[in-house]
Amino acid sequence: MSHPIKQIVLIDTLPGRAEEQVQAFAWLAPQVRAEAGCLSYQLHRVSGQENSFVLTETWASPAALAAHDASELMQDAAPWLASFRAGPARVLALGEMHPAPPSTAPKNDGLPPFLFSSIILGSLVAMLVQPHWLLVNSVLASLGSMLLLQRLLVICQQRGWLPGRR
Repeated sequence: MSHPIKQIVLIDTLPGRAEEQVQAFAWLAPQVRAEAGCLSYQLHRVSGQENSFVLTETWASPAALAAHDASELMQDAAPWLASFRAGPARVLALGEMHPAPPSTAPKNDGLPPFLFSSIILGSLVAMLVQPHWLLVNSVLASLGSMLLLQRLLVICQQRGWLPGRR
């Protein structure tokens, strides 16, 4: 299995000709992105350096990158690109130091999404009612506690932590 190929291309333009690099990229980018195997193709200007750019590329395979480099589009564009650049672009191939570990994001515990919003809504209603109706506040707080406890018991039963229906 082939891993994606990532590379950074450092580009310096002649003084006063940086805008030509931007225009060239605007013309080339849609065509390059449409090539088979192009996963990403982005130009970035280096902050504080008007004539310096970084091109980041990601290709699906070494073959896709080789096909891009040998494409008629890039061969025809080479003299034009060289006309406003301060020298040849410097290509840095990036290698992964460590493969990305499998996702360890916690899985959904099965808690319903409405649970948190129900608690917040109940708390807000209780805060609004509290200064005026002490009895209503107590009833709402008791009702909210009972509903929350009932839902937690159902979840515990579903997970087999308590005897009962699953």
